[in-house]
Amino acid sequence: MRKSLGLLACAGVSVLALDSLLWWGGVQFLEHRLASASASASASASAGGGGGAAQSVRCPVVFQHKERGGWPFRAQVSLEGVQITCGASAGQGGPSYAVRHAVLDLAPWHPLTVQGTLEGGQALAVQAEKESAGSEKPGYLLLKTDGAPVQISLPLRAAEAGTLMFHTDFLHVVPQRGVAVAHPVTARGVSGKLVWNGHADAQASALALSFAAQRAVVAPWADSVDDVQGAVSIPGPTARLAALWSPDETASNGPPTSDAGNSGGGESADGAMGSVPKDQSASSDHGVTDTQPPSVSQSSSSGATSGYAEILVQHVGGRWRGLGISWSGRLVMAPGGAPLGETWLTLSNWRPFLVHLQQDKTLNPAQTALLSKLTDQLEQRTGGTEGPLSVPLQVRDGSAQLGGVPLLSVLATLHGVSLSGAGAP
Repeated sequence: MRKSLGLLACAGVSVLALDSLLWWGGVQFLEHRLASASASASASASAGGGGGAAQSVRCPVVFQHKERGGWPFRAQVSLEGVQITCGASAGQGGPSYAVRHAVLDLAPWHPLTVQGTLEGGQALAVQAEKESAGSEKPGYLLLKTDGAPVQISLPLRAAEAGTLMFHTDFLHVVPQRGVAVAHPVTARGVSGKLVWNGHADAQASALALSFAAQRAVVAPWADSVDDVQGAVSIPGPTARLAALWSPDETASNGPPTSDAGNSGGGESADGAMGSVPKDQSASSDHGVTDTQPPSVSQSSSSGATSGYAEILVQHVGGRWRGLGISWSGRLVMAPGGAPLGETWLTLSNWRPFLVHLQQDKTLNPAQTALLSKLTDQLEQRTGGTEGPLSVPLQVRDGSAQLGGVPLLSVLATLHGVSLSGAGAP
């Protein structure tokens, strides 16, 4: 009996020791993944640079505090005050992402992926750029988000090409520049996929985003759009991505700031969207590592760095009051400029939508006459045939226009007619 108890105790100790060893190995793998991703990206970019001098756009991860956990069944690394800044060299402007709290998780039940959670406010900004004369072009904040924790999934191994899956129950997106400032978006049941390819050429996507939401509301309208879906891609080469975040002359003179580290209370993430403090890497509670998704290699030749970015909107749409709406097209964006291009707005199930408005008895005579004229014009345009209706939309100065009229103004008018005819939802 005593011998059996001794063997059982030895077996238990052995299991605990093995489990602790596996946990420590998993933690070390996660930390090594953070530290080595962009280093391998730099090496691959230099090896594939050909005759020209290649310069890797590094995306270092800066965090204010790191904590290990998850024992005994999983390996976890928790990071506080996280900031990811991409730039080809010191002083060059580039995109910057910040989140208050991030957790990376490695467990036996998802052996091929690294799972993670992003909590607290998030922010996306463009960093300041130092010019040769010693002056500095100011950075600026692009957007902020808050909401429920975002669940993410990354491939187990770092690579030049990869995929990030994400999901959250609730998301509030607040743009910080342009006409979009007046139209924050609140969405529920959001999921999507971000794909990057550091070796992409003009025939492949360097960056692609697909997303879906059960329901979304665009301020200031209270109506919800259901079954929201979208897919947007940016062809390579990856050097052209720089046109998306080239410093804007109209940017504010102050440094880019963010409350990503302040939402929800607690300690602030100092420098969450600004420059990294010089003494930060010297602190034992702070870490600076490099990550890769996505890593970008840039050619030093002027032809590659001065190119425009091409944005392919495969589709962005949803369903509003039974009316199917889908937007697609091709946009181009020069460095420091606004998007422009030709797009199409496709409306499905539009006949029942117009019939419903016409049959509603609360429309005043002027609105009824206007709606009848619109219906007649659409009937002439389509020849009375069934099927979706496509309307060309021009994008100028970053704003979609219908016959020279900003689309937001058209939607506001349509929304007003719908509310007066059908009542608030």
